[in-house]
Amino acid sequence: MFYLICYDSPSNKRRRRMHKTLKDFAIPVQESVFETFLEAPQFERLVQKLEKVIDPDADSVRIYGMSGKAQRAMKVYGLPGRLEDRDHHVVPGGCEAAFRPTPLDEDADDLPDWL
Repeated sequence: MFYLICYDSPSNKRRRRMHKTLKDFAIPVQESVFETFLEAPQFERLVQKLEKVIDPDADSVRIYGMSGKAQRAMKVYGLPGRLEDRDHHVVPGGCEAAFRPTPLDEDADDLPDWL
């Protein structure tokens, strides 16, 4: 299932730990918002790990499970792009780490003719 996960905490330490935990399961699309496709066992493992990190009296974690229809209806404006499928393919302009700009080596032998 596709999940949209948002979190917040007044504690910088817990926010960093939540971010680190989520990066093991999902792709960050904003500072404290992640998207992922997870099967039930993976999802349960993620929830267990988050429960160990958060302070339920001070922190907030919201997890929205979305059907395929709801995910297709989701509107994305600007960057990053949309997480498209279970294999974590991101459309161009998507996950910052996946599309980190690299300088073009104009002297390379394997450049396409149109460059």
